[in-house]
Amino acid sequence: MQYTSYQNMKDVALWNLVLKGDMKAMSLLYKKHYELLLNFGLKYTSDEEFVKDCIQDVFVKLCTSKRLSSTEYVRSYLLTSLKNVISDKLSSLRLTEDLNEHFFELKIEDAALESLFKGNDEELQLSKKLINAYKSLPENQRVAIYLRYVKGLSYKEMAAVLNINPQSSMNLVSRALTNLRSKMTLDEYLLFIILFFS
Repeated sequence: MQYTSYQNMKDVALWNLVLKGDMKAMSLLYKKHYELLLNFGLKYTSDEEFVKDCIQDVFVKLCTSKRLSSTEYVRSYLLTSLKNVISDKLSSLRLTEDLNEHFFELKIEDAALESLFKGNDEELQLSKKLINAYKSLPENQRVAIYLRYVKGLSYKEMAAVLNINPQSSMNLVSRALTNLRSKMTLDEYLLFIILFFS
């Protein structure tokens, strides 16, 4: 089929070709609705490059998805898909900011400990040891503990944030706890969980 004949097709006809793996039809839908999608995305964020990346993600997912079905409302489908991608990415960015803030708080905690435990040197030293044990974990393990026990994410949600599968997120948390436990006595480990993740 020649490209000129594609241009005369309605969205539904192009979509049906997309369902059959026709990349020319996909390309035309992309070009046809790009400006609409861009303007729509900019209603959620003023970051134009971010929106452009999200539009790319929408069409990459369309190319690779095995679960596409026929629809009479192609434009609405694309807009909804873009909204979902933007929402997911913005949520991940906010979570990353939360993570960075959390790590920063742990870093400055050393300076605040002396006033917090003034007059009790034993508790002060123990608290420093607990924080240092946490800081000594690899970053991905610190993130795993934070997501699981501070943010309360499920393993499936963690997997989406970290771009791994749910089983891998379970394994990561398990390794983090094992690593943390190896650096402390049982009493210290339990105190750490109570102080910082309850």
